[in-house]
Amino acid sequence: MSLKTWWQGITGADTEITETANTTPAKLPDRTGFEYGVGTGGLSEWDQGLGASTGSDRRSMLTQLNDAYLACPWAWACINAIARTITAGGLVMEWEPTDGAEEEQPPKPPEVIALERMLAYCNPSESITKILRGVIADLEVFGDAYLEVVWVGTQPVALYSLDCPSMLPITDAHGQIIRYVQITELSQRAEFEPREVIHISLDSPRSSIFGVSPTQAAMLPITGYLFGAATAKEIFRKGNPPQIWADHPAGQSQAEMNRWTAQYMTRNVGPKNIGVPISTKGGATVKELSTSRTVDYIKYLDQRRDEILSCYGVPPAKVGVIESGNLGGGTGEEQDKTFRVNTCQPIAELVLEALNWHLARLGFGIEGWKIQFKDVDMRDSKTVEEIRDMRIRNGMWTLDRGRADIGEPPVEGGDQPVLIDRQNLVKWSDMDAASKAWIAGKLKGTALEPSDPVHGEPATVEKPAPTPVPPQLAAFAGKAPPGQPEHPPEPEKEPPPVESLHTRYRARLREALATLPGGVDERAA
Repeated sequence: MSLKTWWQGITGADTEITETANTTPAKLPDRTGFEYGVGTGGLSEWDQGLGASTGSDRRSMLTQLNDAYLACPWAWACINAIARTITAGGLVMEWEPTDGAEEEQPPKPPEVIALERMLAYCNPSESITKILRGVIADLEVFGDAYLEVVWVGTQPVALYSLDCPSMLPITDAHGQIIRYVQITELSQRAEFEPREVIHISLDSPRSSIFGVSPTQAAMLPITGYLFGAATAKEIFRKGNPPQIWADHPAGQSQAEMNRWTAQYMTRNVGPKNIGVPISTKGGATVKELSTSRTVDYIKYLDQRRDEILSCYGVPPAKVGVIESGNLGGGTGEEQDKTFRVNTCQPIAELVLEALNWHLARLGFGIEGWKIQFKDVDMRDSKTVEEIRDMRIRNGMWTLDRGRADIGEPPVEGGDQPVLIDRQNLVKWSDMDAASKAWIAGKLKGTALEPSDPVHGEPATVEKPAPTPVPPQLAAFAGKAPPGQPEHPPEPEKEPPPVESLHTRYRARLREALATLPGGVDERAA
C-alpha cells in the first residue's frame, strides 16, 4: 500500500500528502553552556551522571522510588488521584486561532482528523487514556516519562509507553540529545532516534536532563511511615502485648530466667494468647512498665501521612481523609480549585506541550488546533443549580439556555432575558407584557403618563387652565378678605362615635337573617 493510499484511509479525504506536514525546524547552533551532572564525554550507556541529586546508580535510585510508591498507600493514592483527575475527560482537539482573535471554528482539516484517529487507536494494547495515566504516574514517581512514536515517512502512526528506569538518554558534553537507548533488566537493548521518543521532565532545582519527582522529595516521610507501619504491624501481629518488667529471685540462674522468658513469649505473646494471665513462682514479680502506646503510633502515622500529602500537593479529602471541622482548610470547592490549579494544571500543561509539539506540530503540521484535556465539571450538584438559578434571575442567561444546559426543550417566551421578581408569579409567555405593564404602572402619577400601558409611548399630560379671578377680588388674589385672618383655623372635627362590638355583631346578624326565606321576627333578631 502506498503512502498516499494510507493517508487517504486515515483522513477519509482525497487529499495528497505533502511535505508541508513535516515542519521540523532547522538545526540550531550548538549551545555554549553545560548541564548539571553531564561530564565532558556526555551521558553514555555506562555513565548516566549524577541524575538529579544523587551520586549513586540512577537505575537503582529509580527502582527505590518505584518500591516506595508501591509500598506506601498514601503515595499510591496521591499519584492516582492526580493522574485520574487530569485524564478524566480524555483528549480533544480544540480550535485556537494563532493571532488570538475570536474567529468562527472552521471545518476540521484532514491533518486534524488524522491526528484524532491516531489518538483514538494508539496501538493494539493501550488506549490514549491509559498511556497518559502512565505518563503522569512516571512523572510523579521518577520525575521523567518517555513515549515511543512510530513513524511512517513523515507521519506518526502509533504511540507506545516506555519504561522510565530502563531508558537512557545519550547526550554530548552540552546535554544535547543524540539518541535514546533502552536496556531492560533482561539485557534487551533498543535504540531510538530523538524524534522517536517524547521525553517529558518535571522541574529540577538545577539545570539537568532529568527532573525531580515529588516521590523523591517525599522519601523521608515515606520511609518514616513505612517504618512506623512495620512497627505497628509487628506489635499487632503479637497481639499488642503489654510492656512488662519481671523481677526474678536473687538466687535464680540465668538459664532459668531465659527459660521463663521463652515460656512467656510462647504462652502469652500473640493473638491466640490474648487474655492468658502471667504466672510466676518462687518470689518473682511482674509489673507493667507503661500503658499501651497504640495511640502514639497512630498519631505518628497521621503526621507522616500529612507530610506525604503536602509533598504531592493533594488535599486530604481527595484521598479519602475526612478532616474534623476542616480547620484552616477552606471549603471543599476551595480545596478542589487549589488541587486543580496548583497540582494538576502544571503537570497537564507539561504533557500537552510535549504532545502538541511532537505530534500536532512536527508530526502533522497542524496550526490553529491544539490537543487539550477535556474539562469535567466536578462541582457539587447543589452549587451548579444555584449558579444556574442566579444567572437566569439576573438576566445573564435566558430560560431556554438554562433548560438546554440540563437537556430540557425550550418554552414559549423563554428566549428573552428577564429580571425575575420572586414576589409575583407570571407565565414566561406573558413575561414581556407583564414587564411593560409593571413599568407603565411605575410611571403613573408622574409628569409623563403612558397613553398605552403595554404597547404605547408615554404621552405628556397637560395641566388644566387656572380658574379666572373676578376683578373685584383681583386685589386680594392669594390673600384673605379684609377683616379675616389669612389662614383661618380649621374647625375641629368630632371623633366618630365608637361602635361597640356587640352593636356590630347584631347588625351583621340582622343582615344575615334578612336573607332567609320568609324573613325573621325583629324581636328574634
